[in-house]
Amino acid sequence: MRRPDWELRLVEYANGIQGALFSWGETDCFALARGAAGAILEDNPLADVPTYISQAEATGVAAAFRGIPGQLARRGAVRHPIEFGQQGDIVTMPGRDGAHLPQFGFIVDGRGRAMTSAPETGVEIVPIETLPRGAAAWRF
Repeated sequence: MRRPDWELRLVEYANGIQGALFSWGETDCFALARGAAGAILEDNPLADVPTYISQAEATGVAAAFRGIPGQLARRGAVRHPIEFGQQGDIVTMPGRDGAHLPQFGFIVDGRGRAMTSAPETGVEIVPIETLPRGAAAWRF
């Protein structure tokens, strides 16, 4: 169930991390999605995913998580095409350069923008049109 003040909490969360440097387990793309889910939902369905401090550990967690879309669906999320994404949706994207590690983010507002993070850019807000092909929005 969404918190009554989820929109305010999400904006506060996004404002607090925007522009931060990339750090595994703190401001990497999955950490952003986990933080957004915690800001929005009374019971964070991503809270039990183990944390990590390196790309190798993140890859291990992703492998244990097996099938990100299926896991999100089992945790109560409904998949939507990215162009129909709404504020608060968790975003999944294929890994960069064919990497096995998927990318994550969340739709930060109602203006078609997503917050994500990468080692080269840190935390940033980008138009959803610039997300890689295969991106999807997941609504809890």
